[in-house]
Amino acid sequence: MKAYLDIETDRNGSICVIGIHTEPKGFLQWHGENINTGDIEKELQKASTIVTFNGDLFDIPTIKKHLNIDLTETCRSRDLFKEKKKLGIKGGLKELEKMFGITRKTEGVDGYKAVLLWERYIRRGRLDALSLLLEYNKEDVLNLIPLEEKLDELRGEYL
Repeated sequence: MKAYLDIETDRNGSICVIGIHTEPKGFLQWHGENINTGDIEKELQKASTIVTFNGDLFDIPTIKKHLNIDLTETCRSRDLFKEKKKLGIKGGLKELEKMFGITRKTEGVDGYKAVLLWERYIRRGRLDALSLLLEYNKEDVLNLIPLEEKLDELRGEYL
């Protein structure tokens, strides 16, 4: 089973949002104090592959550091960032989405703005900021699915 995963962190590098998509459960998300090791392990226990974008350098080590879950012990990592580099494709996730016609509602939000949205929620109780951050994370996770398909198509053309 595959699990598509993305995290958001605060200015200090602590995890503030985790989004995971698996079949048949679909999309699940935790934020703030709702994030706990037991829930995350439970949702990922049947996963044989974790699909991320730059997860080998960011998401997976951050989860290990803050939740003491070593996903590399139980899962194979499929980092789409590394795969696009091997194909000679430049750009980050948002650029690749545009290149491949993958749409998002949270156009203009990036990792830096995600940090600011979390701060706005924590410091001012702005539920609109939290809502936008959660939607941004959800799109980051769910857009990995069509991106993976596009990269697989390209890789097939190069084989």
